[in-house]
Amino acid sequence: MRVSLLLTLPLALTACATDGAQTESPDGINDVGIGDGKGDGAELSECQTAEVLKLLNSGATIEDLEGKGVHARASENLVTYRDGEDGTFGTEDDNTFEDLAEVDAVDFVGEVALTQLGLAVADACAAATDIYADARDVTKSFITFPVGAEAPTDYDYPDGNGFSLGGTEFWQKWSGGHNPTYSFDEGTDAGRRCMQAAAIRFEAIMADAPAELIQLRDTTNWSGSFFNWNDDYSGPGAYGDASSSRLWAWRTSLIKWISQTSKDGSCYLPTRDLVIKAANACLETAARNNGEIQGCQAR
Repeated sequence: MRVSLLLTLPLALTACATDGAQTESPDGINDVGIGDGKGDGAELSECQTAEVLKLLNSGATIEDLEGKGVHARASENLVTYRDGEDGTFGTEDDNTFEDLAEVDAVDFVGEVALTQLGLAVADACAAATDIYADARDVTKSFITFPVGAEAPTDYDYPDGNGFSLGGTEFWQKWSGGHNPTYSFDEGTDAGRRCMQAAAIRFEAIMADAPAELIQLRDTTNWSGSFFNWNDDYSGPGAYGDASSSRLWAWRTSLIKWISQTSKDGSCYLPTRDLVIKAANACLETAARNNGEIQGCQAR
C-alpha cells in the first residue's frame, strides 16, 4: 500500500506539492522502486539500505538530498513525510523510516529515486566494506577489523615503488604453533588478515617513501629489501599478547617488517614514523660499520 501524503498534510502543503514544476519527476506517483532480484527495480546492498535509512532519519533536509543527487520531487516528499504534520524534524509527530519499503512507499519515490539514494551513500559503504581501511592510514600503529571480516586465502604482494617486501613468515606464539612457517596457508585467520594488512601498510608508506629510507638504500650496503614477518598471538593458550610492531635488520641484505596479531585479532603495524626511526638507526649503524646495517632496529 502506498503512503499518501494527502492523508497527513494540511491542504496548503498539499497544494504546494502539486504546483507546476513540482509535478515533474522521473518517478511516477505510485512507482515501485524496489527490485525483485530480476533486474527490474533498484537493488540496494544491505549496507546501502542501512545508510539510506540513517541519512533520512538523521534529519537530512531537502537541500541535503538534492545536493547528493536525489531528484527534487522525491527529496521534498521524503522530508515532508518524515517531518510529519508540523513540518519540523525532531518532534513527536515525525515518521522515521523503519525499512526501505517505507521509503519506497512515499509518493514519487520509485526506481530512480532509490537508485539515487543508493549512490548518495555509496562512498560510506565503500569505506565500511574495506576491511583494510585502517591499514592504509600510515599513522596508525594499532588497527582492528570489522566484525566478521573474512581472512584472505591468498597473499597479495605489495608494490614497493623501488623497495621490496618478500615472503611471509609467521611465528605462532602458543604450544604447537609454527615457529616459524613460511606458508601463508598455515597462518590463522587473524594472522593472515594482519599479514595482508602489513603488506598494504608497506605499499601505502612506500608510495611516498621517507627520505631517510631512500638515503639508507642509496648510501649503504642495503639494497631496499624487506621480509614480511608476523608474530601471531591469536591461537589457543598463547604466551602473552601482542604489544607493538618493529623493524629489524636480520642481515644487511634484509630488514624484517614485523607486525603482531593480538589474541582478539587486532593488529600492530609499522607506521611511517617507525620507518623513519628505523632508517635513522640503521644509518648510524652503517656509519660505524662500513655500510653494514645488520642488527639495527626500531620499535
